[in-house]
Amino acid sequence: MKIFLVYIRDEDYYQLLPDKLAGTKDGKVRVMAFPPLGIQTLAPVLRQYGHTVQLFDTCHPAMKIKNIAFELSREKPDVIALSFLSTTAYKYMKQAAQELKSSTPGIPLIIGGPFTTKNAELILTDCEFVDFAAIGEGEELFPDFLENIDRPEKVNGLVYRKGGKVVRNPDRPLIQDLDQFPYPDRDSLPVEYIESLPLEVPAVLSLDKFCTIQTSRGCPYTCIYFDIPLLSYVLNPIFAPAFRLAQAIFMGN
Repeated sequence: MKIFLVYIRDEDYYQLLPDKLAGTKDGKVRVMAFPPLGIQTLAPVLRQYGHTVQLFDTCHPAMKIKNIAFELSREKPDVIALSFLSTTAYKYMKQAAQELKSSTPGIPLIIGGPFTTKNAELILTDCEFVDFAAIGEGEELFPDFLENIDRPEKVNGLVYRKGGKVVRNPDRPLIQDLDQFPYPDRDSLPVEYIESLPLEVPAVLSLDKFCTIQTSRGCPYTCIYFDIPLLSYVLNPIFAPAFRLAQAIFMGN
């Protein structure tokens, strides 16, 4: 299959370097932003299964949604996957989903990422242009989804619609061995990510390009402003039932 992996950014949470600093000899743009490690990690995993993957990061001036919509009509991939981080990027994801599905309505659209993991049912209720939502880690879920795209009930960790209702399949167990997966794809995107402060403080720390690494998943701390502790509750089999109950009460079910 041919897959488009798209990282959706909040337009206020990155910044292109000034023109005199932005160009590189190889044609890449230079952006004050953290690399999209999620889609960079997922791409080589999907390629191991024989799929063709094209990466997009909306911080690139030529990778805005209108550009991706044009590529959709030209390349006609089998699946569109949107990844985004948090609440502030949600409205941009909704706009992207609407525009991409309107231009090519027959292509399945799946979303993932931390915000999706916590709010999958709510998103499918709120956004009619999203077909599927992936909960938790994607390295095993996404290949399973592609293999069973016409049988979503077989894919644990997937949320989808059936008969006008939102259905949530059982969660997948957490991946125990991260060493089984290949290194992230840090070359396909024509972007140099410049060392900077993150999010709403895109200030240059140096003019050096940098990358992020992931040596484990989760965090031993419980910062109330961060999503990792809550994700642990969502995916941990001990705490997940209580989270599901609270969410059902919130949704009025």
